[in-house]
Amino acid sequence: MEETAVGQLLHQRGWRKAFTVEDRVNDWAWMVTTVENGYSDVVEEYANDLYCRNWLHEAWLLLDDQTLVRWNDRIRDLDDRFRMATVDDDGYVLSQFHHGGKPGM
Repeated sequence: MEETAVGQLLHQRGWRKAFTVEDRVNDWAWMVTTVENGYSDVVEEYANDLYCRNWLHEAWLLLDDQTLVRWNDRIRDLDDRFRMATVDDDGYVLSQFHHGGKPGM
């Protein structure tokens, strides 16, 4: 499915607006950089900020191959950086605040 159509569909499914892949990749890049530099906000905000990655995960199941190829390496790089900057506890700590998949495709 084409990127604009995916954004509209996800908006209809409850996301607050029809995001683009670029919107969400930029938000994910900001989040990763912020975590690398030491995230200083409260856990509820941290959990909320992770939702940009959830959107990408949901969109990935619907997007056309051309869009996937264009963004896959960038997102994989950001995911790797996020993993390096965090401790994997299998979702134990955040499970009460954040419901969604782990970063990764």
